[in-house]
Amino acid sequence: MAKTVANIKLAIAYRMSEDGVPNDSAETTRRLHFINEAYRDIMRRNFWWFTETTDSFDSVADQDSYTFGTGGVPSDIRAILELRFQDKLYTQQEQKDAMDTDTVPYKNASQCYFIYGNEIYFNPPLSTTVVDGVAIKYYKKHTDVSSDSDTFLIPDEHIDAITAYVVGRLQQFDSVRGSAADAFEEYKEILSQMQEEQNMYLFGLRSSGNQLEAQFP
Repeated sequence: MAKTVANIKLAIAYRMSEDGVPNDSAETTRRLHFINEAYRDIMRRNFWWFTETTDSFDSVADQDSYTFGTGGVPSDIRAILELRFQDKLYTQQEQKDAMDTDTVPYKNASQCYFIYGNEIYFNPPLSTTVVDGVAIKYYKKHTDVSSDSDTFLIPDEHIDAITAYVVGRLQQFDSVRGSAADAFEEYKEILSQMQEEQNMYLFGLRSSGNQLEAQFP
């Protein structure tokens, strides 16, 4: 079961030797700010394995671009891993290669696409209208949490990273430097464990001392 903001707030309170979550609105706002600060810091460090997802949207005949968040195109795309049209794999082009022309369709290429701003451009434009014809695998963008019932993309086994970070920030601002350093060290250790799991997921690698070796030789 995914941990909620309420779960994290309670964990922070216990780590701060409090009987429960403070009721003071200013303190509640401060802690939520630090929770999102930690969340953003974690998420921007990597294209994490747990943000991979799939979706599909309709193609429209001869339409060369599709905007994120409209027409069924997901709004939370951070980076595309794979894109297929009617099961045919399309290759991602770099912008500078795709836009090396003054006309549409773009530079001579077959079965390609590129990202410009918040739009996907197909090169050449898709020729037929197909319901759910475009299938994508992509990394999701996270959104800041706001309510107690909100959950995180981060798996529960690593969610203590947020708690450790917030405790460190609170103790840092309260001038408890030694305890803050311990909390930030814990935060770094959990991030290290997450990176090790990322390596295993992507490359089948595990840590051995200061080296990476094959998990399945």
